[in-house]
Amino acid sequence: MNDETHHSGTGAEPTDSVLRPFEAPEPPPLPPIEPSQVVPEPPAVEEPVVEEAVVPPPPIEALADDPWSPAAETVEEASEPVADVADVADEDGDLEGDGVDELDALFDDEDRPDVASTADAAAPAHTETITLPRKTFLVGLGVLLGAVALFGLLWQTSGGDDGGDESAAPPVAEEATRVVDDGDDDRDEEPIPSDGDGLAEDLAEARAEIAGLEAAVADLEERPAPALDGSIMRRIVVGADAKFVSALPESVAVVGAFGGLSLIDPDTNRVVANSNVADAATRVMRTSSSVWLTNYSDNQLLRVDPRTNTVAAVFPFEGPDGIDKDDDTIVVASFDGEFVARVNPNNGEILQQVDVGGQPTEVISHPDHGLWAAVFDTGELVEIDRESFEIVQRVTVGQGPVGITAASSHLWVANHDEGTIAKVDPTTGEVVRTVVVGNGPTELVVDNGSAWVTLTDDGTLVEVNANNGRILSRTPLGGANAGGGPTGISFAEGTLWIAMQGEQSVVRIDLR
Repeated sequence: MNDETHHSGTGAEPTDSVLRPFEAPEPPPLPPIEPSQVVPEPPAVEEPVVEEAVVPPPPIEALADDPWSPAAETVEEASEPVADVADVADEDGDLEGDGVDELDALFDDEDRPDVASTADAAAPAHTETITLPRKTFLVGLGVLLGAVALFGLLWQTSGGDDGGDESAAPPVAEEATRVVDDGDDDRDEEPIPSDGDGLAEDLAEARAEIAGLEAAVADLEERPAPALDGSIMRRIVVGADAKFVSALPESVAVVGAFGGLSLIDPDTNRVVANSNVADAATRVMRTSSSVWLTNYSDNQLLRVDPRTNTVAAVFPFEGPDGIDKDDDTIVVASFDGEFVARVNPNNGEILQQVDVGGQPTEVISHPDHGLWAAVFDTGELVEIDRESFEIVQRVTVGQGPVGITAASSHLWVANHDEGTIAKVDPTTGEVVRTVVVGNGPTELVVDNGSAWVTLTDDGTLVEVNANNGRILSRTPLGGANAGGGPTGISFAEGTLWIAMQGEQSVVRIDLR
């Protein structure tokens, strides 16, 4: 019985939990067992309690009426009724062993099994088939099926037998769906995207985003580069034409094509000196103590004293063009003579000379990588060793190179005839980048990651990103329609100085 069921009535409690067999025919038959009653002892029996006596099951009808009996679940499944205890005959075929003494005598003390084993063995003696409780059977069947399913899943995951058919197509999974609430009473379903669908959607979104970015970049590239803010620019009028310029923090020298020289004080933007020092002039170089000019038309080198604004010395030199300072000497390019020479600044003596195989225009001294000259007709840069004064390297850069500048570890050259500038690695002799800038680039300088180029034929100043070659700004300065335009450019103390040919002026741009 259930542990929570309480007994009621006045009958005495049995001494143990085993129901005693009734005695026939003298005692009256036991009444049916009620769910809330305990069967009392037969009043006429005084026999001692047998703790391990096994009670045969009551008639099948009584078990069916008892709601607490496990046999109630198997009433319909029994093959035939179980015989009553009173109908069990002894070996002689009579019913003399019906009493308690007769039943106790059936078992010897040595052969009597314990209660649990006797109860388990009693059922087969009275039934032809053994039936399990339905719940137990269903649970066992579910466990078995679950084990088989798990084994099959593990088999499929591991790929099955190594000798199986690898080309067999995997089973097609049914498409998973989910319920969608669209506001009406109908039950709508939509497929749930798989991981592959999600990856495809993410890839499509990424490609669309990349396409949008590329379109935005293309749109920006098509837009014209902005001009510099006019508030950082100032135009300074000089007394003569201005073609090339050379700047120091304390003084700026400007020279014109017809030999006019002007000096500008950068602190006040005032022209402090104007003079006509030669019949013609090509380039200019400002040093701390002198101003040097090359006069290509008259085959001369001129040294001017800036304190008195007078010519201090004139040295003959064949077709001079570019000029630069190298230690305590000067280096000059001879356009007509097709050579580069080292010159003593005190007396104009040529100390060293090398044939460059073409018409050199500009020449510069790189602090770490020797001397370099731009050869106009061959489209090359040539490197000259300082000690031996011999050519050690040639680099093809473009058509008509005329201007060179040194920027830390690289060189930049303006190719006038093809409208480009080129960035050169002086160590390897490799052209790192070539940028199309416009018509007629003449000179350039590099500062703070930007290359500034004068376009004489376009009348503009172009700013180029020195790292990636992108044009950052394009500022019109004028003069191109009158046969002039920006030509020479120099940089000092955060300021650009640009000579405007044909306009007798210099443009100052403060970058800091």
